[in-house]
Amino acid sequence: MSDADIISAMRRKAGVGRPPPDVQPMSPAKALRIAAAKAAEDVLGLVLQVTDVTEEKSAISKLPGQVPEFALLSLLEGPDNGYGLAVLDKNTVASVVEQQTAGKVLNLPPEERAPTATDSVMCTEFSNRVLRLFEMHVAEVQDPPAVSGFHVAAQLREPRSIAIAFDDVPYRLYRVQVSLGRQGRTGEILFVFPYESARPADAQAEDGDFGSSFQDVILKSEARLDTVLHRVNLSLADVTGLQEGMMIPIPREALSRVELRADDHLVSRARLGQINGKRAVCVVLNGEEDEPLDGVAAPFDGMAGLGAIGTMETMGGALGMGQDLPALSDGTDHAGDLPDIGDLPPMGDLPDIGDMPAMGDLPDIGDLPDLGDFPAMGDLPPLE
Repeated sequence: MSDADIISAMRRKAGVGRPPPDVQPMSPAKALRIAAAKAAEDVLGLVLQVTDVTEEKSAISKLPGQVPEFALLSLLEGPDNGYGLAVLDKNTVASVVEQQTAGKVLNLPPEERAPTATDSVMCTEFSNRVLRLFEMHVAEVQDPPAVSGFHVAAQLREPRSIAIAFDDVPYRLYRVQVSLGRQGRTGEILFVFPYESARPADAQAEDGDFGSSFQDVILKSEARLDTVLHRVNLSLADVTGLQEGMMIPIPREALSRVELRADDHLVSRARLGQINGKRAVCVVLNGEEDEPLDGVAAPFDGMAGLGAIGTMETMGGALGMGQDLPALSDGTDHAGDLPDIGDLPPMGDLPDIGDMPAMGDLPDIGDLPDLGDFPAMGDLPPLE
């Protein structure tokens, strides 16, 4: 017997009674484990170990309460107008940022603060890589969940925005517990997908009648609103004299009298302000105390608007002068006793003008031509 046969026989004896290797079939949890660890290594060079993955069915009303405090919320956009959510808690966000800036996960505890737009940008590539790898590995499952085609679209500032951005349908929630860096900082990542894939628009239209389908198309059509902050009338000389950097004054009250116009028609008024650091307008419904929306004249319209001025009482209210105006005089003498002027000085004797010269005889005008008959003027209304 050769040496090779002896070695082969010894190997067979050593393997007798040993169970076959335990190879777990692919599952969504296993696919997510592989995707998260490989994405951290490929994108960040970060050691990430997944310690636990759970899957549950959730609702739109429960999602805001399941988000950790100070977590980064990323809106995921998928096929057929489907939306999902990626949530990275503050430990995961801090680890991703530290790995890219300091080259390692620091020993210091992360700062408790709301995530910024910079944090969102630095975590986007990692989140998208996890989604791509998860989609690739979960395709090996016999009945894979609908998680393909999703990518990071925007950052949500607060958990209550979830109810605004998401439809009220069942959702599939994956909760991933991770260990980050060589120090083993614990973190949590959540992925939320629609429980069932979104139906194409054509299939939805076939189920409804023509009226509802037509209404959906109309309500989704584009409607443009123009915002007018203030109007200023300038002469042609002033307009031609405008230069870059010149200031045009705008009254403070204009901020609360912004006009919303559609096709040059006044729709509503609004107040100018800001939300989440961006300019925004708050729509103000037209109340009884406000002037009517139709027929509102632009300021400084000249003589064209005099016909709608109305009485002095309404003018006073419109110009802000209607408070405690004094009553007009009723004709009573309020002058009191004025001092006596006294005797005026004599004017003296005026010179005699004399006789005017004669004008002579004027020429005869002659007979005027006949004017004829005037046209009939019809029945005119009686003068009052």
